[in-house]
Amino acid sequence: MRALGWAVVMAGLVLAGCGGSGDAGRADAVETGDGSAGGLRQVMARLGAGGPAADYLDYGDMAHWRSLGVVTEDGPGQDRRWLSAVGSGFGDFGLNASRLAEPTGINVFTADRGVSVGTPPRTAIRIEGRLDSAGIRAKLTALGARPRTIGGQEGLSMADDNAIDMKGPQTRLGLLNQLNQVVVTDSALVSGAAAAPVAATLGGGPSLADSPDHAAVADCLGDVVAAIIMAPPQPGGVALYGVGLRRPAGTTDRAVDVVCVLPRVAEVGRTFAERFTVAAKAGGRPLSDLVETVTHDEVRSGGRTAHRATLTIKPDGPIMLSHQLLFRNELAALADPSAPADPLGIVRPTP
Repeated sequence: MRALGWAVVMAGLVLAGCGGSGDAGRADAVETGDGSAGGLRQVMARLGAGGPAADYLDYGDMAHWRSLGVVTEDGPGQDRRWLSAVGSGFGDFGLNASRLAEPTGINVFTADRGVSVGTPPRTAIRIEGRLDSAGIRAKLTALGARPRTIGGQEGLSMADDNAIDMKGPQTRLGLLNQLNQVVVTDSALVSGAAAAPVAATLGGGPSLADSPDHAAVADCLGDVVAAIIMAPPQPGGVALYGVGLRRPAGTTDRAVDVVCVLPRVAEVGRTFAERFTVAAKAGGRPLSDLVETVTHDEVRSGGRTAHRATLTIKPDGPIMLSHQLLFRNELAALADPSAPADPLGIVRPTP
């Protein structure tokens, strides 16, 4: 599924080494809504509440990885342990970073934050940070882009909405049609296959941060450096899932993953809390193989209550374990037995 971009591909590098459950604890409910979600909440404030981000958003904080030396402005550094998290939020721009920088001026490693939103065909990528907007516009124009007004802003169009040219410049860059419609300023670039999802990701009007459900999950996740918030594709017992990697203070820190479930019915929260530690498996292995501790609590925010599991990953465990549980549909199977077998459409049977 190309909309998941780098996050799916990089997570796949460690899927084979999954497993675990450790000590289980339960804390009292935590009241939040105090901005502890940090950069995730800030980005959500610039995403339209009715846009594609309401269904799916993948967030990443490149500036933090740069501050730790995990990446430089030229690409990955020497520390490989955290690399599977680095491209979160940048979709196919992260996956094809080395091809894009020179011909387009889009260098994800110099960005501050990224978020890829939606499911095909309603998808968009937003990159935030100091951007050479004039240089990017000049290079995209050289590739064939023409002026187009998108969401009331001056933008560029490389093709008709949702068009795919298998012999065009985008395919040579490793993309499909993610640069069809682009709006770029000195602080943000928003791109997508069609104008409508790009316009919804430009900001203005009610934002995703104003949505009580999404705000509650963001507050539940806390200060994360990579995260996904996803609505189930079919109505069921869960309103939203959230998974994230807490921001490490240094490269030698233990990885701490967070799993949040916002239920529609009380039974879902109870089922999740009871089953997660004892029944969760990653790639067929028990959670205890890869996790030192698992603690459970409830997070109240804006009148909503999210159920949270916090996982301290063993030194040799996969730092994106919570993402793997979501990608493999193991999280949905634990929290909501009525969930479809493969909500993201990416799980394939083993030959």
